[in-house]
Amino acid sequence: MLLHQALQRTSKMAVARYAWHGRERLGLLRVRGNVIALHALWPDEIRDPAPVAPGPVHLEPGEIDEAMTLVEVMSRDNVDGAEFTDHYTQALRQVVEAKQELRIFGQPLGGHR
Repeated sequence: MLLHQALQRTSKMAVARYAWHGRERLGLLRVRGNVIALHALWPDEIRDPAPVAPGPVHLEPGEIDEAMTLVEVMSRDNVDGAEFTDHYTQALRQVVEAKQELRIFGQPLGGHR
């Protein structure tokens, strides 16, 4: 509960080391509702940001305030809804189900080649 509250109040994530399939891995811990979720990080996702880090920029306080307002306006408490549908996974699931039923997109296998 302590870590949950600390991450939630600071709006931060934590980097964690954990064991999975007999190997040590890195992941991100972030608060999602009443739980802390672990997001696995793969070695190719962990890079030194120095080569792509932006240079120093001067921002006016008003610009920052406007950006914060935009973030608040565009923020949502959930990711439910049609705009968040994973169409790729749905299509892949249909292909897998079709193969399991020995058919491809409504056609029996072996009929036409």
